[in-house]
Amino acid sequence: MKLSELTFRGKAALVTGGGSGIGRAIGLQIAGLGGRVCVADLDRDRAESLAAEICAMGGQSVGVQADVTRADAVERMVGAAREAFGRIDVLVNNAGGASGPTFRIGQVRKLTERDWDDTFTVNLKSVFLCVRAVAPLMLAQRGGSIVNMASLTGQFPFPGLPAYSAAKAGVISLTRSLAMELAPHVRVNALAPGLIETPRTSLNRRPEQLEQLLSNVPLARMGTPDEVANLAVYLASDAAAFVSGSVMDCAGGQMWMTQDGRPAFRDADRPG
Repeated sequence: MKLSELTFRGKAALVTGGGSGIGRAIGLQIAGLGGRVCVADLDRDRAESLAAEICAMGGQSVGVQADVTRADAVERMVGAAREAFGRIDVLVNNAGGASGPTFRIGQVRKLTERDWDDTFTVNLKSVFLCVRAVAPLMLAQRGGSIVNMASLTGQFPFPGLPAYSAAKAGVISLTRSLAMELAPHVRVNALAPGLIETPRTSLNRRPEQLEQLLSNVPLARMGTPDEVANLAVYLASDAAAFVSGSVMDCAGGQMWMTQDGRPAFRDADRPG
């Protein structure tokens, strides 16, 4: 398939954390390409609102409230998607995030056991639960694509985010394991966003923190949810039919930080 022919007609997608931010952008793009979308979110209103928006655009969508950290809730979510569309061709494991006040600032010695457990549950266990529930359907269909949302911190750990970095590294490792386990009929890939402007990433960030972070991004700006969605939609589509087990960065060239959290490079000749 050529990119100019990219379509999701006849396919059904399940997007977790789909009510806002990156998940919302992914759901809208898949729907715009003819796909049917089950929008799953912990916030029922957000899930149903996006589903209604997609339907108003002439698409097909249902909104489902789901806590993807609980096996029973995941099973109900998958059942709702299957009941609505009869199949699931695409699973985007987008739900996740850092837990509590330790986001970006919590060093290991300041983390509580609850912080650690919650971060791993929402970012890594949720992927396991969703894949375990959806994979049998895809294998029975002899086809499917799974996209897991990792993070740049899963490859280049960020000081002050030990639990989140470790959990996202786990998502990357799990992605590669699943790509081998579910082959040849199901492809599994991961995305590793860097600094992306969403309502959640803007919380509790001081201007000086943003300036420091951006000084380590060669493209000198934050990314947008649509830019991440572009890559997610590509990986989910038949245009990426020979891509599996990959981790695709979307980070504006950002690669590393020094151990104390300051940017690893500052080029005085670089504009901005």
